Amino acid sequence: MWEMSDPTFEADILNEKLKVAPWEGHRKFAYDLIRYIRPSIVVELGSHYGCSLFSFAQAIKDERLKTLLYAVDTWQGDEQAGFYGEEVFDLVKKTCEMFFQSINILLLRKTFDEALQDIEDNSVDIIHIDGLHTYDAVSHDYNTWLPKLKKNGVILFHDVYSPVGYGSNDFWKEISEQFPNFSLKHSWGLGILFPKGDELYKKLLYENIPEKLLIYEYKARYELETIKNHDLTHMVVERDKAIRSNEKMIQERDSLIADQYKIIDDLKKTIASLEVMIKEHDNEYLAQINGKDKVIEELVSDRDRITVEFSRQIEDISNLLNVKKKEYNDLKELNNTLHDRIDELTKKIEKLEETINYYQAKRLIVNFRRKK
Repeated sequence: MWEMSDPTFEADILNEKLKVAPWEGHRKFAYDLIRYIRPSIVVELGSHYGCSLFSFAQAIKDERLKTLLYAVDTWQGDEQAGFYGEEVFDLVKKTCEMFFQSINILLLRKTFDEALQDIEDNSVDIIHIDGLHTYDAVSHDYNTWLPKLKKNGVILFHDVYSPVGYGSNDFWKEISEQFPNFSLKHSWGLGILFPKGDELYKKLLYENIPEKLLIYEYKARYELETIKNHDLTHMVVERDKAIRSNEKMIQERDSLIADQYKIIDDLKKTIASLEVMIKEHDNEYLAQINGKDKVIEELVSDRDRITVEFSRQIEDISNLLNVKKKEYNDLKELNNTLHDRIDELTKKIEKLEETINYYQAKRLIVNFRRKK
């Protein structure tokens, strides 16, 4: 009997991206499909980060099944998914080791054609095709792997309702006219094909699976919107934090600049005061010069000594003024750096807002095409 469940996907602990992956909206259906069919062998063609793979694996683990689960992928990427390094395979391997050691998962790091020799004909209960999504690639994967499928087995096709018009859309339209099938149109679409007998198809019809598929779709759409709203709220909060942080830095910078201006003004006043004192001493010396040579010499000597001392003090003050000017220039450079940082953050915020608008527009386009 088909039961709709609400499982916890442990793989999300290591990779939160699985919650928003293109395949995410089909995870609960895939989990329940495994529990219903209780397959002996499942083969996945194209695993990437493992969103679908770990959905199958979670059901196998929770149900304590003896299912043999094959994941076939080069883990190098392609022109549609993009190319990447070892970090993706390492994360998939680590997830298997951490959460799914108790079940039989085989990671076949091969091309789909190379992996054909590892699987016997008429042995696989479920084949999931999610590789390159051109028409020729999907057609080739289907035809080369069909002999591996058991009688009354099922083949899953992802990206059969791709909003960017992948060739997999056309292939699904063509093949779905030839064999019994169900499909889910959300999360880029999932085709469920029964090309080797309709026994399982009829059982699922008896289980009223078409209405259940609608429930899976509605729940997936609701959960995705909830995640989007949470992420948008988080982005706005982080942006506001960044703005407040920069405002505080600017206030602190302005306070430092004001302090430096005050120090410079005080130094200027000190220099002016010393200049007045020198002038007063010179006047005093001149007033005492009345034919008293000795006194004049003493006064001149004393004046020279004081002048030298004042000159030294003026030099020290001038040096201090230069230091303060340098500090002021450093503060100006800091000010420019802060402005650059603010501009950078502003651009990042604009880019985030463009991303938000892009996803909103993308959703409108997808909705529009669906209605159309």
